[in-house]
Amino acid sequence: MNLTDKFIFEYLKGFKFDYVGKLFKRIFDVEIQIEIYEYSKKNSYRETAHVTFKKDKLIYQCDLCDNHDYENDFYQISIEEQRFICFRKTLYGFSLLNVDNLLVEYEYFPEHVIHGEESFIITDVKQLDAILIFDGCYWACPYGAFAFDYKTKRFLDLSRMCNVFDLDKTEVQGNNLIIFGTDENDSEKQVVISKQDIIKELTEHGNKYF
Repeated sequence: MNLTDKFIFEYLKGFKFDYVGKLFKRIFDVEIQIEIYEYSKKNSYRETAHVTFKKDKLIYQCDLCDNHDYENDFYQISIEEQRFICFRKTLYGFSLLNVDNLLVEYEYFPEHVIHGEESFIITDVKQLDAILIFDGCYWACPYGAFAFDYKTKRFLDLSRMCNVFDLDKTEVQGNNLIIFGTDENDSEKQVVISKQDIIKELTEHGNKYF
């Protein structure tokens, strides 16, 4: 059992679950079935899900916990000739499921979360060739964005490349990333960063974690 699955197992252990319903999706040629359950924690109701990915005779199953949007938290990714489904098992981190063999090719989970520390929460995923762009936040504030180089498995906080105090959103346009937000004076700001500049910054200042 890897670190992410162990965290989910320990997190959900001992709770009673009530069945809510099913969702069905299809990404590439993979059928996705999402069974949603509800449980009570600290006087509030939360949801968990059991997910089955199926392609021909191949099956991959896993549990998810405390995601924000089970229906939309699955992203279609193509890197060179490889195809992936990017999704979150927990509120933090992400997984890349290889569509051809239904094996998790790469999985990131911030280990410091286990010790009660906060981490970046991914809310949207975009692609700039082999670079994934993660929009997100630290518990709703501040908002931000990270770049992830699939080839080197390194992360970069994109705020270091632009003077944006509160990031609103990012957009990919051709070989550029457009960052929208406000500066420290609450003035609207729009910054254009090229793919090559992001790769250069990842090479020089990228980290193995965010």
